[in-house]
Amino acid sequence: MSASLPSGPFSSQTVFSIPELAIVIVSHLHPPEFLSCAQVCRQWHEVVLPFLWETVDDTLYSWPQILKHYDADDSKGKKDEDWLHNAFVKHGHLIRHLSLSWKASIFAAGLSGQCTNLLSLSLRTSVLNKTVKESQARSRAMSLTPEEGGRTEGERRQLGVTGPLLLPEFEGLFLPRAAMWRTIAEQEQDWTTNQHLWQLVRSNSALRTLRLALSEAELCKVAKVEGVYDILSSLKEINYLGSTEYAILLDRLLERVPTIRHVQMDSARVGEDFTTRTYHGLQTLAIKGFVDIKLFLKLLHSIPNLEHLRLIAIDYHHDEYRHVATHLNNTPSRLKGLHFNIGASFDFGKLAEHILPWLPDLSELTLGLLDAVTAKALVTYCKGLQVFRGARDLQSTFLLDYAREKPNYLEVLLQECRQLKIVDAICHRVDADRLLALPWVCHDLEVLHVHIAGVHQLNKAEQKDFGSITSRRQGQEVQQLSDRDLGILEKHKRCQDQQQKILAQLGLMTHLRVLDLGFEWRKLDPVILLAHYEINGKKYAHYTNPYTDTMDLTLESGLGQLVDLVNLEVFGFEGIRHRIGAQELEWIAVHWPRLRVMRGLQEDLLPMLQPDAKRTELRKRMQTLRPNVRHQSLLQVPESY
Repeated sequence: MSASLPSGPFSSQTVFSIPELAIVIVSHLHPPEFLSCAQVCRQWHEVVLPFLWETVDDTLYSWPQILKHYDADDSKGKKDEDWLHNAFVKHGHLIRHLSLSWKASIFAAGLSGQCTNLLSLSLRTSVLNKTVKESQARSRAMSLTPEEGGRTEGERRQLGVTGPLLLPEFEGLFLPRAAMWRTIAEQEQDWTTNQHLWQLVRSNSALRTLRLALSEAELCKVAKVEGVYDILSSLKEINYLGSTEYAILLDRLLERVPTIRHVQMDSARVGEDFTTRTYHGLQTLAIKGFVDIKLFLKLLHSIPNLEHLRLIAIDYHHDEYRHVATHLNNTPSRLKGLHFNIGASFDFGKLAEHILPWLPDLSELTLGLLDAVTAKALVTYCKGLQVFRGARDLQSTFLLDYAREKPNYLEVLLQECRQLKIVDAICHRVDADRLLALPWVCHDLEVLHVHIAGVHQLNKAEQKDFGSITSRRQGQEVQQLSDRDLGILEKHKRCQDQQQKILAQLGLMTHLRVLDLGFEWRKLDPVILLAHYEINGKKYAHYTNPYTDTMDLTLESGLGQLVDLVNLEVFGFEGIRHRIGAQELEWIAVHWPRLRVMRGLQEDLLPMLQPDAKRTELRKRMQTLRPNVRHQSLLQVPESY
């Protein structure tokens, strides 16, 4: 059987066999579509099945529902325990990328013994991922008081029971965790599941990526970390390790597993002799914690080829930072990226003038608070700076209201760093007047995500009167205009002139792919903490209003000066009091052919929010003009909502 494709990248004469056709189209499908294709006929089944099982993530598609109910009474004979086990037995050899977060799936994959061709493996546990019986057992255990036969706190804190060892190599390697609310059967099951987890790791010698996000609150503890090094050293091609909780020493890891290039750890741990050796292989290191200044400098010294270092912040409560030259043996670091995952509470300025002179190759910096000292040090010592990002530990710009009147030094980078390509720092304010006083030199920018504030606007009363004044002026009734009216017209003209000049500067950056001038502005407190109001008997939460000193983004105020941004893919104006209307949307639809994401007209998901009819109308209009453009927000609404 064969088929021809009438259109697309192939000529009308192109003929494919069924297997060839399946391979051609499979890259355009999602896993649920793979399944439908695999059920068409035997040939399709044989060709598509490997694609269907190549990547398995038990947090996606129907997996969570299956795993939650696989041990329920009504699952017998359906997608139950036998089905789960048989699925991995039958198809495990096809899986290349496996991500598991349910204890049931970890157990089944390990028990099958067939998942031996993995390239990446992600193992994590979540207290939220409970099956029906696990949830019922926990509920029963928690409902009983000690007087009713329940466990006391002391009993729950005692170590749980163990089960048999599956391999002699596991002797003494693990310890059971505290019993807590688990039954004896569950404790034995967790002991066995933990061993299957490590069997899964051991049986995939070709693994390149391993993520172990397993806390000591789940499964078992590791009694001898040396056994972990032994297992990791057997993975001859591993180059990425993400680990939490395990007391792994970075230097010991790099010694035992020399193929490692990328490491992510919960906290930085090194041995006493860390500085006596040099570790040339490691390229990126991410630490989910604070790092002492002395250890920070040790890392730069002992890992000379380190390119990217990510951490929460540097703890500099002593004066070691004044002796950088000594710690680095007078040798500049080759570090290219330094990333701090913390907001405005971390003052890097105390360290910048001491550390940045030793980072001449630094091209990327992530930082929550950019002060004058850091900005000056960057333009002085890091001439090749290409990327500046603000730390994303804030849910919205609301929390930065307190700093809106304080000096902001992002402009220093924009005015002096010619090689900048990415500025992703919405929580950093750029003042409109200073922008115009000192033009930006970074005309090769590809991503610009900042908050331009200080734009002159009519106040609420003036805006209300402006329409009436304009109508009278157009009706040749100028003589009826008062001095106040003329003042409003003059102020409006000044406002428009300022915005036109700003947009003219933005229009020079013809390489822009992302122009995002806003972010969610509302305070994301739980709804019960917000003030409320009522309209027609319906209750709404009173969120804060958008910022008023931002741009209109109308054709009148100069939007048309962005006509040369033909590469623009993302345009954002969320959280600013814009006046975009139907005309502006029509202009955008025509002049930005590559646009694929718009932020500012998306459906609002915050609870108890009064519907915005105008916003809905504009979104529908844009969807008509450009159906391919997605409307979305950068905001991730907290799960508690």
